[in-house]
Amino acid sequence: MGFKMRAPYVVDNTAIYHKDEPEGILGRAHKNGNITIDIDVDPNDKQYGIVLTHEKTHKDQFEDFEKTGGKQGLSYTAETVTWNGEVYPRKNGKIKYNGKWMIEGHPNFPWEKEAYNNEK
Repeated sequence: MGFKMRAPYVVDNTAIYHKDEPEGILGRAHKNGNITIDIDVDPNDKQYGIVLTHEKTHKDQFEDFEKTGGKQGLSYTAETVTWNGEVYPRKNGKIKYNGKWMIEGHPNFPWEKEAYNNEK
């Protein structure tokens, strides 16, 4: 009879790409599991780790959405953002949340609050 042993390490195969992002955007998590970080964020600076942690939180939120059939986690289309089963309209770089249109990435969104809290 055999036994199962867990590896004493964690493997993270997240693909990270560096590209020229629009002004004010330091990083993005994509539903395909990839992360892009702006080319002006130096991998040797503390800010790089903060951006990467933030975007990995969103990646995890996308995975939660898939695992729970949309009951938990985050997803998006060109027209909507879905968080924990609630659908919010999205257009022109803004999301309507609690009756107000706010710019994407605003720290008041609950999915952003979670990501910002994980940066610390």
